[in-house]
Amino acid sequence: MLVELVTLTTGDGIELDGALYAPAAPARPGAILMVHGLTWNFYRGPSRWLPPLLTAAGYTCLSLNMRDHDLTEPKDFELAHHDLRAGIDRLAAAGGEVVVLAHGYACNKVVCYQADSGDDRLRRRMLTTLGAVKAYRPDIWDHVLGAAPAMTGATLVVQGARDHLIEAGPRAEELTRAATESRIDVVLLEGGNHYFDGRHEQLAACIVDWLDRTNA
Repeated sequence: MLVELVTLTTGDGIELDGALYAPAAPARPGAILMVHGLTWNFYRGPSRWLPPLLTAAGYTCLSLNMRDHDLTEPKDFELAHHDLRAGIDRLAAAGGEVVVLAHGYACNKVVCYQADSGDDRLRRRMLTTLGAVKAYRPDIWDHVLGAAPAMTGATLVVQGARDHLIEAGPRAEELTRAATESRIDVVLLEGGNHYFDGRHEQLAACIVDWLDRTNA
């Protein structure tokens, strides 16, 4: 595995740092953009430990800071599509499909991406620990459900079956009802909590299996 530190510039002029993970062996086609949640960044939490696991399976991964990295409160949610587009553009330049993988608060940004950006390149997206925002910013959750019909293609939602911080099942069901143009697959990962502690390999295996099954 090779790791390169990168800095991207968004369309509205914001610099974002990240790490690009490349497989040492021949890679699978396409690439994964990993997006962190609230209070996190590209080098901590799921954005730190998931890319090496996925790279070991043959995927190129870009773990990228969002402009609100490390913050404890939501900020500039309506501008998040610029950050996502910068990452998608960077990976798409190498050719092949780009799939976005989000954790926590970032799931909301990914659901809204097509509606907010007008970019229809995303055919697949993966959302882990979806729906916590409803408890502290219900207005954002309402916006997410309003934007969900613009999502097309396939969507994987993985919720920790032992996540006591959110109502994992109901949040996934709400998105499924709202996202009328996307095929939604929901997995309740046995033993998983909010951050999938002790279930890193199982989460990565779930993601790789879904990518294999939905690859056109």
